[in-house]
Amino acid sequence: MANIKIKYALVILIITIITIVSGYLLNSKPTPVALTFTAVNSISELKQALKIAAQQQRPVLLDVYAEWCSPCIALTQQTFPAANVIPQLNKFTRLKANVTANTNADIVLMHHLNVIGFPSLLFWDTQGNPLPQVRISGFINADDFNRHLQQAIIFPTPSSASQNHAQ
Repeated sequence: MANIKIKYALVILIITIITIVSGYLLNSKPTPVALTFTAVNSISELKQALKIAAQQQRPVLLDVYAEWCSPCIALTQQTFPAANVIPQLNKFTRLKANVTANTNADIVLMHHLNVIGFPSLLFWDTQGNPLPQVRISGFINADDFNRHLQQAIIFPTPSSASQNHAQ
């Protein structure tokens, strides 16, 4: 009789452990990898970053933002770390220009980039050519941003790239 009680207790213990572990595994979500953005604080730093990206044949995304800007904060906290956006952003050289201080260098950089509102997301293609037609001003949700990042103009196919140069 005592042998049956011990076996029963072990079965209950094993079931309890399995339930706890499976509940933990089902509820745990992988922590999204934090995306890194390289800070640019001047036109010369931007030009250097664009030159390196073009040598690596990577498109560029520049996020021009201010710390007091609530749409900028939402973009950083909601859109950039979204699971469907991260794989797309990983294809880019990612730059950030924090113009919160509104220094002379900030003003010159914003003027150079024609930035008048925040956030402003600016793009360059794999050859370092600016893509003003895909610029984003203001907040964009993750799904729309994901679709935006997949545009053929940002990632031209070899045939479309040769057609663009022929024009």
